[in-house]
Amino acid sequence: MEMRRVERPDMHDGLDEPLRILRRGQEHRAFRNRRRGVVRRRLIAAALLAIASAVGGGAYFARHYATHAARFRLRRIGFSTLRYAPEPELRRVVARYAGTNIFRLDLGRAGRDLEAKRWVKRAIVRRVLPDGLFCAIEERRPRGLALIRDRVWLVDEEGVAIDPYGDTGPRFSFPIFVGLVDRDADRQRRQVERGVRLLEWLEASHPGLSAEISEIDLSRDDRIELRMNDGGTVVRLHPTDFGNNLDRYLTMRDYLATDFGDGEYVDLRFRDRIAFRPAVTREN
Repeated sequence: MEMRRVERPDMHDGLDEPLRILRRGQEHRAFRNRRRGVVRRRLIAAALLAIASAVGGGAYFARHYATHAARFRLRRIGFSTLRYAPEPELRRVVARYAGTNIFRLDLGRAGRDLEAKRWVKRAIVRRVLPDGLFCAIEERRPRGLALIRDRVWLVDEEGVAIDPYGDTGPRFSFPIFVGLVDRDADRQRRQVERGVRLLEWLEASHPGLSAEISEIDLSRDDRIELRMNDGGTVVRLHPTDFGNNLDRYLTMRDYLATDFGDGEYVDLRFRDRIAFRPAVTREN
């Protein structure tokens, strides 16, 4: 006879109920953790928003104070050491901003105003707390004299005409650049640049020789002509190789003057050859 085990329907009820209670407890803890995370994130966001508002508000009030406070009004103006540019003239350019709040000043515009003056090549303007400006000036340095439209001008190494040369202002001793083209500003500048390069080369290689030169004729692209203080022979140089045959000529110029007198010109442009043309005597 087969024996079967009969299980009662409520046999596992005691085990299932604890499992259901355990699952409900885990779900409750997970819900509380999620809720705490949400609350924490909201608190952090609120704190960050409060900090940002405080910083923004502080920055606004700080900017408002800096741009309106009387202690930041311009009262002092300083310049870097100037050798050529007239400081009183430059000071007048910036002095018109006196009393203006330094944080409301357009420093770039002030620099451009200074650069509009002939002696100023570059200008950088900086604030000096609490009420000052400092102007760093790069000056245009006179490197020659040029005859431009019947007037002698000081010129710099870039060929820029700085200021008319007259009785006032600094005194300089340079040969005068002549033969410049007035109607072509770019070419005129290139001519002056070439003349300045020649003077710099003479200063480095033949000190004192430039003091003997009265004029430097730059009218021709194929040569440079030197006219000396005592008149006499015109010296023609190569337009780029300034030293071509120059040393040889300097050793024999007294001989040429003694034996042949003043020539019309001596031409040093040709390789290993000096061309001398005696002055032509014209009879009436």
